[in-house]
Amino acid sequence: MSRVLTIDVSQDGKKYVLTLTGRVDANTAPQLEAAASRIYSENSTADIVMDMKDCSFLSSAGLRVIISMQKHAVTGGSLLFRDVAPRVMEVLSVAGFDKILSFE
Repeated sequence: MSRVLTIDVSQDGKKYVLTLTGRVDANTAPQLEAAASRIYSENSTADIVMDMKDCSFLSSAGLRVIISMQKHAVTGGSLLFRDVAPRVMEVLSVAGFDKILSFE
């Protein structure tokens, strides 16, 4: 199993789509944090869509980054999760994030 995370960032106006492929764990969570920081530094009220269909694993380090992104979205912009893989959705649900995040 690959321990790599690829983040493809595309932009359409104010909306940024982050397509995650691979694992978000202690080694790769800083990549996600850096991508989000770059977006928020360019546009503090950015709308971010996280495409998670090819994200195979999410650790507590990834949850920490996601909660940070959610806190930022509450102050301006939005954060939406799309096509979350079942295994990753289970982690989000167990952590209670399914009650505070937006999904489509």
